[in-house]
Amino acid sequence: MKILLIAPPIFDFYFTTHRMEPLGLLYIKEASAKAGHDVTLYDATLSGKVKRVATPPEFAYLDKFYEEDISPFSLHSGYKRLGDSSLKIVDFIKENNFDLVALSSLFSPYHPDVELLAAEIKKVTNIPVVIGGTAVNAQKKKIAETTAADYLNCGNGAVTLPLLADAIEGKISFEKVPGLIWRKEGEIIFNEPSFEPAWCEDLIPHRVGFRYFRKKKISKMIFSAGCRNRCAFCSIHRDNRLAFREISHIKKELEYLLSIGAEVVDIEDDDIFSNGEYTTQLLDILEEMHGKGLCFTAMNGLTARNILPFAERLVTSGFIKLDLSLVSAEKSVAKGLHRPHGIAEIEEIIRRTDGKTEIEVFLIPGLPGTELADTCNTLLHLNKLGVKGGLSPLYLVPGVPMFEEMGIPENVRLCRGSALYPFDDEKRANVAALLKISRFLNYSLEHKNDENYPEILNYFNKSLKRKRWFKQGRDGIWRDSFEFSENFDLKEFS
Repeated sequence: MKILLIAPPIFDFYFTTHRMEPLGLLYIKEASAKAGHDVTLYDATLSGKVKRVATPPEFAYLDKFYEEDISPFSLHSGYKRLGDSSLKIVDFIKENNFDLVALSSLFSPYHPDVELLAAEIKKVTNIPVVIGGTAVNAQKKKIAETTAADYLNCGNGAVTLPLLADAIEGKISFEKVPGLIWRKEGEIIFNEPSFEPAWCEDLIPHRVGFRYFRKKKISKMIFSAGCRNRCAFCSIHRDNRLAFREISHIKKELEYLLSIGAEVVDIEDDDIFSNGEYTTQLLDILEEMHGKGLCFTAMNGLTARNILPFAERLVTSGFIKLDLSLVSAEKSVAKGLHRPHGIAEIEEIIRRTDGKTEIEVFLIPGLPGTELADTCNTLLHLNKLGVKGGLSPLYLVPGVPMFEEMGIPENVRLCRGSALYPFDDEKRANVAALLKISRFLNYSLEHKNDENYPEILNYFNKSLKRKRWFKQGRDGIWRDSFEFSENFDLKEFS
């Protein structure tokens, strides 16, 4: 069967393009080809094209926050599409003779756009369409009732898709396709899914093109699946059992990536380095591969408790950046959310690495039980330690009990961090203000000696004092922006 896999374009206010490699689809492509199918991958975001598009009306309330602003404490500006248009994708499908089209949907807020693409495909072709990914896993029953697709896939697509192709060809019954959601005589059928890890068939996905991180070619890998932690705000432990790849298999893929020119490998695990003995063996391999030219990141976030015993070795193993997940420095909040560590472990990692690798610590402003002033104090503390503080504003994740209790909006587009949705108007402005503060603090770490730093510092401090932000136009003129009400204490920057 001739199969087309599509990593669709993304619509949002901002993107991290170097993290967009569709690793899941690459595994599916490898598994389907191994099963004898002719498979093409259309990676819509690989082009890197960004186009300003009309902001959906449901985001109109964000206009006052996401303005044109060239200052170092600016936020996003404008709603955009990353990747090729639906028209280009549909034309590609019409020009080729595919028997099955599979779309990935990896984030619930982006799923409505995936559905629109599926509907466009169905308008002009009779080709069966299947949608799979974590967005489907999260809301499979709701999506099954309204989807434009012929089929949905819940669980491991590398298991499901080759068998779905066989079922469409009449080789097996649809009942025998794990994870398939389909209709039989009008009834929606939910086959039991497979949550085996993507590499379960010893697959090593061949890559198609590179993204770039700091001008270096970057590829993604996974060394393990699942997570032993049970953080209240996370969905990872809902579906994925904890599993570790064979060290020899990891080494084989690293050697492959090195052979095709990769320079940085981003490890996408959710609980990397959680097993001490396994970590020791893994770091031996990473040090060896670093000696041959590879560097490493783990942008999905590192658990400080896991890496503390190995902090120095992460540097010698070639980690050029450590993204540490703190969430909140408040002990009572961390305990209530079942977080595995606090800020003390992060401080010790900073001490042990001694400035030899970049560190960024991520917090979630707006989580229940947290105060924005406390989050601001944590950002200041990190700034004094010489490390960046990253903010990921609270967003609601469908299927996670904590957020279901808070109320998932009917329009899941609102379930993204950039939407600043779970707040009233006053708190939303304060969260946006805190985002601006974090931007300035991170800027200050590297630019205090810049010629224009005193001017920028002046307008930053004036903004805090009057509780109304300044923005800077392309003409260099400073103008009024939005107001906020929180008392953020940043006296040392005054």
